[in-house]
Amino acid sequence: MKWFGAVTPAPGATFRRPGGPAILPDGPPRVDPVGATVYTFLDSLRPYETIEVFSPHYYTVTTSTGPPVQLDTPTANLVYVGLSHQWPYALAWAELENGSLLDDGDVIRADIRPGTVPAEVVEFRITSMLWWWKEINVPDGETGSSWNIHTGAVWGGARRFEDTVGLWTHQVRNGQRLSFRKAKTAGLVSTTYVLGGLERLAGGTRVTFDWVRE
Repeated sequence: MKWFGAVTPAPGATFRRPGGPAILPDGPPRVDPVGATVYTFLDSLRPYETIEVFSPHYYTVTTSTGPPVQLDTPTANLVYVGLSHQWPYALAWAELENGSLLDDGDVIRADIRPGTVPAEVVEFRITSMLWWWKEINVPDGETGSSWNIHTGAVWGGARRFEDTVGLWTHQVRNGQRLSFRKAKTAGLVSTTYVLGGLERLAGGTRVTFDWVRE
């Protein structure tokens, strides 16, 4: 029994029967001529079986394995599953501290400096040399108030290269999340990433988010 499935994008794609454990493909995936990633299942799945396909930061899709095929079946005749990305999605602090490439092509570096500002304050700072608008929304988590700090510009005109706002130290322990926004299609600003875990920031800390790539 042979079944192939193509999933875009490939990284971290996982297959399972609804509510069941992960089903591993037989061998490494391959990329077809149109850029889809092809996974091969020899005996672990049956034809016309219902499965779930999911990947980090993508919505889960339920589909059928379809009819049995052979190893030489043309790619166009395989079962194809398109996964839709979740926007915004939650970042991990490690991704920012390590300067990892994020899913929308951005690199945002976090620099955490304890003992830089008065102990009763935690300061949030954004810096960027990029042209287009970059913004972080900083909520206080208790009154419903929030503040936007930004760099760049949406259209022509003056640009800002850094901006800062502070919260009282007790306010970073309210479970709120920062929202990272940027100008995208037609210059419209949309929320792309969110970041929680602000309670890790001790009083007197300045955290700088340097948006270095888009």
